[in-house]
Amino acid sequence: MPLTHFERLGQLSDLEDANLSHRDAVDLIPMRLGQLSDLEDAISTHRDAVDLTPHGHPDKPSHPNNLGNAFLTRFERLGELSDLEDAILRHRGAVDLTPHSHPDKQGHLNNLGNAFLTRFQRLGELSDLEDAISTHRDAVDLAPHGHPDKPGCLTNLGNAFRARFEHLGELSDLEDAVSRQRDAVEFTPDGHPHKPTLLNNLDHSFIDRFERFRDPSNLEQAISIYSHAASASTGSISARFHASQYWISCAQRIRHHTLLHAHSVATGLLPQLAWIGLSLSRRYSELEQGADVVREAAASAIDSGFTETTVEWLEQGRSIVWGELLQLRSSYEELSVAHPDHRELSAALENASATRERSSVFSEQTSSVAHSATESLQNEVDRHRRLAIERDKLLQEIRRFPGFKQFLLRIQFSQLRASAHSGPVVILNAADSRCDALVILADLDHVIHVPLPTFTFQRSMGLQNMLEKLLGHARVIHSDDREGKSATLRGVSWESLLSTLWNGVVKPVLDILAFSTPGDLSRIFWCPTGPFVFLPMHAAGLYGTQQSEAGHKVSDFVVSSYVPTLAILALSSNPAAAPSGDLHLLAVGQPPSDGQSRLPGVDIELEHIRAVIRNSPSARTSLVESSAGTVEEVLSLMKEADWVHFACHGIQDSASATESGLCLADERRLKISDIIALSRPRGGLAFLSACQTAMGDERLTDEAIHIAAGMLFAGYGGVVGTMWSISDKLAPEVARDVYQQLFRNGTRPDYREAARALHEAIGRLRDSGTGSFVTWLPFIHVGL
Repeated sequence: MPLTHFERLGQLSDLEDANLSHRDAVDLIPMRLGQLSDLEDAISTHRDAVDLTPHGHPDKPSHPNNLGNAFLTRFERLGELSDLEDAILRHRGAVDLTPHSHPDKQGHLNNLGNAFLTRFQRLGELSDLEDAISTHRDAVDLAPHGHPDKPGCLTNLGNAFRARFEHLGELSDLEDAVSRQRDAVEFTPDGHPHKPTLLNNLDHSFIDRFERFRDPSNLEQAISIYSHAASASTGSISARFHASQYWISCAQRIRHHTLLHAHSVATGLLPQLAWIGLSLSRRYSELEQGADVVREAAASAIDSGFTETTVEWLEQGRSIVWGELLQLRSSYEELSVAHPDHRELSAALENASATRERSSVFSEQTSSVAHSATESLQNEVDRHRRLAIERDKLLQEIRRFPGFKQFLLRIQFSQLRASAHSGPVVILNAADSRCDALVILADLDHVIHVPLPTFTFQRSMGLQNMLEKLLGHARVIHSDDREGKSATLRGVSWESLLSTLWNGVVKPVLDILAFSTPGDLSRIFWCPTGPFVFLPMHAAGLYGTQQSEAGHKVSDFVVSSYVPTLAILALSSNPAAAPSGDLHLLAVGQPPSDGQSRLPGVDIELEHIRAVIRNSPSARTSLVESSAGTVEEVLSLMKEADWVHFACHGIQDSASATESGLCLADERRLKISDIIALSRPRGGLAFLSACQTAMGDERLTDEAIHIAAGMLFAGYGGVVGTMWSISDKLAPEVARDVYQQLFRNGTRPDYREAARALHEAIGRLRDSGTGSFVTWLPFIHVGL
């Protein structure tokens, strides 16, 4: 991988130093924040610099070099060959304009060589590869020993030799690659931010050696080098993460003793990929490169018998973006209570954390505003960077306090087991090599491991595909109603899907928990990973006519809820005192100007809620209804209300999951980014009577990018959501029955009873025979 001025540095302080020496914002903003508009600004600004700088000016050669870098970056982002041709043209111009004795000459040659190599990788023309080798050789020859550019020139020449070896198979090229890349590593001191990348380049050549000669010593050497690169304390997070992945791959091939350590390093690096200074959508985009890392790490830990470590890794490496926001929000109160004499420190952390959190949704909130002034954007980036560095220093100081050594670090199992305070928590892990259930009980200091030998990753994917077929168009966004249309397919049935889940997953878990008496309903919390996320565990069972009696369905034994992380439940392990005032319930119906088709059932649904409240005057509940239905009004009312009920259209955006939301007035959505920006007390119920509110993103199954999760992380204690589209006719009935159950005692309702209320309501609908599988299955409860 070529070294360029655009490479992302691993330490924030290093990035600050880099910025001080490269004040041109356009060099760093596009790669760090990932905004294409900033890259376009960079190209425009550099083009102006090229045009406006007179010949003979000492800075003249640097401007086409920078413009070439910008074109190359855009090519890597968009794949347009014209950008690559422009990059080569500009870099060639920079080289021609730079005198042979100029100190930047080797850097300009290096960039031109990278561009030639990139074009070879795109088009396969050997002449480009020869030009890359020749140009990189000139750069190496020009860079004196000890020059800071020397290692970069050497490693890129090595990359070019390695590319020719892979193309032509000449062993001498591979040896030349190893020689140059080894020199690059030796000339670079430990702690240098480029060291992990240099190590990776050398290691790739050792892997080629192993593939050619099958000498295990080459693989052993590769493992050693990759481990050093992945474990470096500085450098590109991406380079270190990729090193950890190669390390794992090599260790698996020979069952190396460092395999578990490699998984541990990879899992620790995964959250750092989603740097909080990036926009919310960009953070998720970065995480796609490690989508299955933590599940494979968990499977490896299970193989070795470390089930408690497995739980810790799964908590650390899933719902990463949500988890960090959640910890930041809870930090101020926790620290203030434990160390009241250091309130100024906790206040400083809260301020830095809040600003960093807002930076996560910076791009979403400002995407419609023109940011053509590079200077103002640079000031904004500088401010967030300084706050991030300040926060890191504050955390180091806080971790010196007694009891705060692990503050905002990986949570230990001894703390995580508190999540099972209201019932067993069952983590379902799906990896290529195995599928397992991990059961956590509050009064056990170890994990109950339930192997699922008959249920494989391939079977879980097969069931997910079966579900897609059964739903047909129900998971496609409809404009006419909330109803999902089921598909009738030969050889595929709901009964088959749900019985496979029952026999292969759910029944083994219930058996190990000794849940054998139907009707004695305990709470159970499913925490699925991978393909399990899309499978209806809450409905698993045998639905044939011969199994009509109780005892063949999960709903006969437990009340099911889902959780994206254990931390969501752990926060509620010490519930606050019962609220003293009236409960304020906000109801948001479909606005006339949402741009969607009318939902006749919405008015019926809202009237059901009004009637329940009217009939329970002693329940101390007041109903607040949205009038305008705008995003701003609803957000304002949500801050004041204890509970919220939405009856409207919902959309899980398949193109950009962070754009998912609830359709409100003026054809705008209440998006996930709006919801998580809310600041409200923890607790209360969010009832999302809309389509696809707990559906998730297939590209990042373990990040819980859906509206229901957003409500949880905004502070709601429990959420009623939907896995796919719902019926506009039946949704009012479900809402009515849930609220009637919650208000049945005539006292102020408790949101923690919502899961049981939904269980009863769906049971009545299912047993009535008026609804098919596709109409009652989508309703789920998420949270406590």
